[in-house]
Amino acid sequence: MKVAFLIFSYFHKNQPNMPIMMHTLLFANELKEKGDEVKIILEGEAVLWAKDLLSENHPLKSHFEKVKDDFVVCEACASMFNVKEEIKGKLKLENELFGHISLKKYLDEGYRIIEL
Repeated sequence: MKVAFLIFSYFHKNQPNMPIMMHTLLFANELKEKGDEVKIILEGEAVLWAKDLLSENHPLKSHFEKVKDDFVVCEACASMFNVKEEIKGKLKLENELFGHISLKKYLDEGYRIIEL
């Protein structure tokens, strides 16, 4: 099975929404360990997670490292939220849809999209 988690949110009550990312990482790790293909797509303000998770002392770092290569970050949103230069070369940036990630591409590749 191919699954892509689509994440748009970052803030909850003026701070990072840790339960959203923690569960995304747990679900993605579970699927990957069982042989499924996984993508974690960050769009909108969720691109801020890319910067956070790359930090050496982030509390979710060990979970993140297991699926780091499966992250896909919107290039337009990364630019808009001023994190593009910090993540460039560390996580995959995509821009096929007017600077954003093409969900059609992932659907055509057989991914089921789950929004969290």
